Amino acid sequence: MIRHELSLLGCLVVALCASAGDSGRFESLGVPVRVGGLKACIAGPDGRGGEALYFNFNQTGGKLFLVQVDPETGRARQFNAPAGPGAWAFISGPDDCIYLGTWDGGLILRFDPGQPDKGIQVIGRPAASESYLWQFDVGKDGKLYACTYPGAKLVSYDTKSGAMEDLGRMHPTEMYARSVAVGPNGKVYVGIGTVVGDLVVFDPATRQHRSLLPQGLRGAAGWTAVGVSRQGDGNVYATFGTNLMRLDDETPTRVAALPPGPPIKLRDGRVVSAIDRGRFTLRDPRTGRTVERRFEYSANGDSIFVVGVGPSNCVYGSTVLPMEIFRYSPAANRSEHLGGMTGGEVYSMLERAGKLYLCYYPGAVMNLYDPAKPFWKHGAGPDCNPVNFGGVGDGHLRPRAMVYGPDGLIYVGSEPPYGQLGGAIGVWDPKQNRTIENYRHVITNQSIVSLAWEPGSGLIFGGSGNYGGGGTRSVEKEAKFFAFDPKRRQKVFETVLVPGARNYAATFAANGKVFTTAGDTLFVFDPGTRKVVRTVPLTGAAVEISLGQLPDGRLVGLTSKGVYVLDPESGSLVHTAKAPVHVRCGFALADNAVYFGSGAELWRYHLPDLEKQKGK
Repeated sequence: MIRHELSLLGCLVVALCASAGDSGRFESLGVPVRVGGLKACIAGPDGRGGEALYFNFNQTGGKLFLVQVDPETGRARQFNAPAGPGAWAFISGPDDCIYLGTWDGGLILRFDPGQPDKGIQVIGRPAASESYLWQFDVGKDGKLYACTYPGAKLVSYDTKSGAMEDLGRMHPTEMYARSVAVGPNGKVYVGIGTVVGDLVVFDPATRQHRSLLPQGLRGAAGWTAVGVSRQGDGNVYATFGTNLMRLDDETPTRVAALPPGPPIKLRDGRVVSAIDRGRFTLRDPRTGRTVERRFEYSANGDSIFVVGVGPSNCVYGSTVLPMEIFRYSPAANRSEHLGGMTGGEVYSMLERAGKLYLCYYPGAVMNLYDPAKPFWKHGAGPDCNPVNFGGVGDGHLRPRAMVYGPDGLIYVGSEPPYGQLGGAIGVWDPKQNRTIENYRHVITNQSIVSLAWEPGSGLIFGGSGNYGGGGTRSVEKEAKFFAFDPKRRQKVFETVLVPGARNYAATFAANGKVFTTAGDTLFVFDPGTRKVVRTVPLTGAAVEISLGQLPDGRLVGLTSKGVYVLDPESGSLVHTAKAPVHVRCGFALADNAVYFGSGAELWRYHLPDLEKQKGK
């Protein structure tokens, strides 16, 4: 795993600084992770009659980039895109150019190896309504076909004429046309999801499309998406739940297993058997000989998705796509990139007995990291660190909230899987490291996004989000604020604090009260009377899971615009500070400072000494 340290002594960027140290100030702590997300590797022409390997990297600290690598030497050239943080769709076209389809704006990008000085060029946007191009395939007519989100469309690009076309929706209600493959007959097959899976064929000759999914397969429990792919035998196959089907023209034929997928293959028969950021392995099938080669590239930085406090008062964080974990030590003034985990991003973290729980998307997978062990090896084995314990349970995909409750148990609140409504609250026993209880649909058709245990009442209070998993549409008008009784194992209270609220982003219990946020408003709630006793306007929209308490009792929270400090007794704001950057995520409190992420940078705000200010 990648592991390096970045000394920050002497190189902090002080973005906003008061003349007195007790007035509060913001600091940039730099970019802790700069590895980029490797999406895929393909083989293609090098523009000089030979071949090259092309590595497609995404990054949110800048634009996506393409690395052209000589397979014989590992010599690399990097080409930075003018638009788009990343691209799922990636293919070598029939015109010997390399194409990428972005997930920000649904753009088609082209790199011509024969004209490398032109770099990566923006060809255009084939459908104004679409923001994602998921996959490409080449048609028998020489066109590139791509599937899209959020309109579940099929689009095409003619590499000869330059014409782009929106071929329309492949399903009347679904959002995801997630996979595409062209068959030997020239017809284009599209996999649809995520609420009701469908298999669609588009005929370029007639420009018509229709569903091929056998009627008997529709509506099976848990089958919410169809995937299509062209395998190594040249045929297109579809998967739907446990069903595997070969597509013989427009007839799905059940098969017992899928043939192997097509390898990344060079002209001389060698295949790329392994890839990673900065290295790859070539294998010769004739001799079995393998060789590993390395290449160099430069990345601007990976976007920070969440930060939290961990063992030894250190600040931990996770980046998103790729999911890399870093640690910042306030005492040593040093940032350390620890390593990666398999998944998208950590959604919540919680310290326990000198170790750190990390729960990530997809699947709300629980992991435990021990900083006392001097290595990073993510996996499920006893020799691993962090140790992967698997998913929390049914209804958990994005584990947004994780808090301690009665008896030292951990309560995890999540958004539901793709295509589903109704998230869940799971109860994790840290002594057994497994889920011992799980409660689905606590709030009808809604996600669980914030939780707090209020010891006086013995209740877990929380906030929902009036949305479901990816590909669904909200069916509830507004989010709910609620209470769950761990002893009775049921919800005992539910209300609407803000008509039309999308979610209650941050909830925290202190001094016998519960504090929760919706939009740009904070509410002080009395568990005894079950009434709001004070409403506090904030300076911006509250940031998710970004409300906590300092040792002196003050509450600190984040909005998209900055920091606020609240007196929990009076329920009034005692301090606000406007950040010099957009506050993207939080939340960590350590050594009288609050830490947050903005893009790829980690930031810190030194909280003022309010008692000293009073005396001035």
